[in-house]
Amino acid sequence: MTISTPEKKLLCIDDDRSIIKVVDKVLSNAFGKNVLQFHEAATGEAGLEKIKDLKPDIILCDIHIPGLDGFEVCRQVRTSGVLAAVVLMAAYDDDEDPASQAKEAGADAFLAKPIKKGELLFVVNYILRIDSLNDAVFTKNQQLEKSLAQVNEFHQKLEHLNVELQGDKKSLNQNLKEMIRLNSQLESKNSQITEMNAELAKQFDSTVGLLASIIEINQVERRGHAERVAGMSVYIAEKMELSGHLVQNIKTAARLHELGIVSLPKDEKMEDALDEGKSRKVTNHPLVGEMLLKGFPGFELIADIIRHMNENIDGSGMPDGLAGTRIPVGSRIVSVASYYDHSLLASPNLPPDHALKKVENAAGNLFDEDVVSLLGEYITSNNIEESMNTVDCNVFTLEEGMELASDIYSESGISLLRKGTVLNQEMISKILKFNNVDPVAGNIKIRQA
Repeated sequence: MTISTPEKKLLCIDDDRSIIKVVDKVLSNAFGKNVLQFHEAATGEAGLEKIKDLKPDIILCDIHIPGLDGFEVCRQVRTSGVLAAVVLMAAYDDDEDPASQAKEAGADAFLAKPIKKGELLFVVNYILRIDSLNDAVFTKNQQLEKSLAQVNEFHQKLEHLNVELQGDKKSLNQNLKEMIRLNSQLESKNSQITEMNAELAKQFDSTVGLLASIIEINQVERRGHAERVAGMSVYIAEKMELSGHLVQNIKTAARLHELGIVSLPKDEKMEDALDEGKSRKVTNHPLVGEMLLKGFPGFELIADIIRHMNENIDGSGMPDGLAGTRIPVGSRIVSVASYYDHSLLASPNLPPDHALKKVENAAGNLFDEDVVSLLGEYITSNNIEESMNTVDCNVFTLEEGMELASDIYSESGISLLRKGTVLNQEMISKILKFNNVDPVAGNIKIRQA
């Protein structure tokens, strides 16, 4: 899928003219000159001069070039303040491990020579996609920054008040009524802090809900998957007596674990990513999901859980080959729950025990045996067949012909539609209009055919 983005500049630094020509041809055919301008340089020094003038968005640089090598070029780019993605290239060597050296030098990615067309297009396409997605979350960033600024402003006011309280300490000892008054003010300020913290938590939940809705809208045929995985994951995490904060992170990671799939090209790669049998070996969507989330305050641990979802308990998984308890416990839990639910979706006519058997057969190789055992407890204690027959939707994903599995109420308690109602377009339009005035409370349960 070609990225729709304003014109970007790419500089390729390599003394091998054949590489320059191949890279130029591949990128020109894939993106076109109106999307990606191609520039070249043959030495490190010449490349740095062009970087100063061009300020490129992407720099492809061979490590072994005349003059300054690719590592030094990368370091100077990082210290110069140029905001460019740097991709270093070299023939892979186990003894020197150029990929690790590239990471230490500050490179964003490494391509092994001879360069494969698919890997080159993936890296460039991925960098351009991240750039375009930054605009999509810019508004949310502004909202969060405004809230943080309000909290910081209040903390400054509170610090100023504390200084005043210290200065008035002697007079407060002489005047009990004044102390009571000031204590009342302090309680009021603490109440404001509590309200601000609650507002931040609400905004965080709204952000998670927005992202979950984006995932849901892009995977209509698997509606309800994320919420079911979240329910299973929370049950398992609580049974393992994990801390409340970690349980909440695991729940959020479960709701957003397929965020990276939304960013994949709309072709057969999407099907590969959603096929658990293939995706544990070939998909990069956990890394994409991690990249989208890790830059936002409060999402760092959630991003880490998603990154390691496709690690296998025997160390054969992706992306880091972690094994056993080196895999974050949240990743181990969400991985099992997602695999199980995908198995149910893939074989809707077979009983839940069939999907559970597939998970149990992979225990000890792909999955943590303790987590698989707790999944079995969850299935035994919950009516999985009934839950598979209903899915949770929000008001924006309703479609004509859906049957309500529960009543719809507004947050003020007004009954909008009754259980069993089959939606038509007129009903959906009325609900959307009403939602703007008095929002619909919670998720809407829909009965599946």
